[in-house]
Amino acid sequence: MKSHRNWLNNARSHALALGLAALLAPVAGFAELQISGLDDTLAANVRALSPLSTAACDTPQWRVERLVRRADDNVRQSLRALGYYNPVIAKSLRFEADCWHAEFVIDAGEPVRLAAVDVSIDGSAARDPEFLARITGDAPQRGDVLHHGRYEDFKASFLRAAMYTGYFDAEFEQSAVTVDADLLTADLALAFSSGPRYRVGEVTFTEGILRESLLLSYSDIRPGEPFSAGRVNDLHQVLAGSSYFRSVSIVTEPLDENARTVPVRVNLTPAKRRLFSAGGGFTTDMGPHVRLGYANRRRNDRGHQFESRLYLSGVDSELNTAYRWPRKDPRSDWYSVVGSAQHKETDTSEFDKVTLGVLRTERIGRSWLETRSINYEWEDYEVGDQADTSRLLIIGSNWEKAVGRALGRATDGYRLNFDVRGASDSLGSDTSFLQLRTRLRWIRSFGDQTRLLARANLGLTAKDQLSQLPASVRFFSGGDRSVRGYEFQSLGPTDPEGNVLGGSHQVDLSVELDRLIRDNWAIAAFVDSGTAFEETDFDFSTGVGVGVRWYSPLGPIRLDFAHPLDDPDRSLRVHISLGPDL
Repeated sequence: MKSHRNWLNNARSHALALGLAALLAPVAGFAELQISGLDDTLAANVRALSPLSTAACDTPQWRVERLVRRADDNVRQSLRALGYYNPVIAKSLRFEADCWHAEFVIDAGEPVRLAAVDVSIDGSAARDPEFLARITGDAPQRGDVLHHGRYEDFKASFLRAAMYTGYFDAEFEQSAVTVDADLLTADLALAFSSGPRYRVGEVTFTEGILRESLLLSYSDIRPGEPFSAGRVNDLHQVLAGSSYFRSVSIVTEPLDENARTVPVRVNLTPAKRRLFSAGGGFTTDMGPHVRLGYANRRRNDRGHQFESRLYLSGVDSELNTAYRWPRKDPRSDWYSVVGSAQHKETDTSEFDKVTLGVLRTERIGRSWLETRSINYEWEDYEVGDQADTSRLLIIGSNWEKAVGRALGRATDGYRLNFDVRGASDSLGSDTSFLQLRTRLRWIRSFGDQTRLLARANLGLTAKDQLSQLPASVRFFSGGDRSVRGYEFQSLGPTDPEGNVLGGSHQVDLSVELDRLIRDNWAIAAFVDSGTAFEETDFDFSTGVGVGVRWYSPLGPIRLDFAHPLDDPDRSLRVHISLGPDL
């Protein structure tokens, strides 16, 4: 490790001649330094290392003249760092307008180019794809201009890759740049010795709230396998992302240099076992509402959890409970037993529903989350003048993928949800149906202030008769998150009295453009169009409008003013909604 520190000290000395110009912007009241004859990159590096850049206008003459006399060394040091070893320098100094003015006219000359490049890797890392893939610096090539900063970055990538992949004895056996300033050539020799790769030692957990077998199942790390900082980071993320722990830290030192192993000690601080939550708000669709929640995040040492949530509003009230437990891989595979009771009442429909079900949630690949379910649903409903009771055994699968989700103002990203479910009268249900639903949310940013948002809700149902479908299975359109300008669930097929009956199918589309006008505030313009319908008998209803967005600490709050285009006599409808964009 001592060689590593020495190398880093040398690297720092080279870095002083590179990349500092951005930190040294001109300061009012200081001497003016003019540099001509160089391109912007070279001039910036010269200016960065010149003490004249920080000389005040009232600096004594003797001191300024001394700085000018010594400036040649600073110029040459600055240019050598970028490969220019033979500059021609002309300079002048004058005092006018109550300040010093220094002018440098510099001809950088021809750069030094690499004539020979010899880079070698010795040891196990020479055949290690993981190590080689992490060497991110651009390898110097014959004919390249000698750039000391890029060379040092290339060297640094070797040591970073070595530490990441467990080559803790790695060192440079040779690191030399030989410059012939007269011939404008340089020879580069770099010999890297990785030594052997260390292996994972004992993996221990400091907190015993969960079974060690369960904790180990969160990780791909196994004693005796080659060490990888990437897998250690993955373990930290999945443990921190679980609900079991308030904090997670992983220690991979000290090293056992004799056995060449790295013990892994995972320090865990348990989260509170019981969690209570409460909240409320207001939306146009639901009116004022209250949310209450209770969770037992660790019922036993096998990681079982219980959750209950209560939602109360004038339109929709629901109590949900879930008991869930991890399978062999708690990172991606869970079982749940769920139950719910719901009452929902709109202007044209009303239902009471009780649900009991079993779910299995599993991650597919790195981005898809799949939930397979079997639910028994009992529902007492009224839609228009239709009233009935339904019993359904519904089997379904849901796939969800989210990219770029954020609580505040989300930038580029999307969220896709695809759902298939159905019931059969041959399996104890009152009716048979097959339903497909797709929901898409998509955001594209243009610069830091402007975004384009798109939304699509699509639904298809194969069934015998609409009247046999309970209200919760039918599609309705209209409202805050559907077609603005229209009341909640007011769009769809109607009976002779004008009552909305819902439809077997649905199409909702939305395009919105918003722009930040100040911190956490934005204005928006939008077009929504959609409907619920039967077969091919449908007419789209379209609403247009403008809105204001406030990105509060609790998430976006939207205030929209929408006008229904198919009913020009109706006034603007105000919509208030909240929740993430994705």
